[in-house]
Amino acid sequence: MKAMNLTAKQSDVLNYIKLYIEKNNISPIIREIQTGCGMVSYKSAVDKLLVLEKKGFIKRELNKHRGIKINNL
Repeated sequence: MKAMNLTAKQSDVLNYIKLYIEKNNISPIIREIQTGCGMVSYKSAVDKLLVLEKKGFIKRELNKHRGIKINNL
């Protein structure tokens, strides 16, 4: 899977998550992704994460607020 399979917004979210983890050594919560990527709604952020997970770019741990892991592609 390559980044070419991503929309611009999906790519922005993925890059935001990568940079956040590099800077803070933990993954962002959904609200931080929402505000950090300039999304109006919480659901938009959730939808982007679901697509990134479906495409294999990230893995999310259920019931963990900071449970986003970047997959090595």
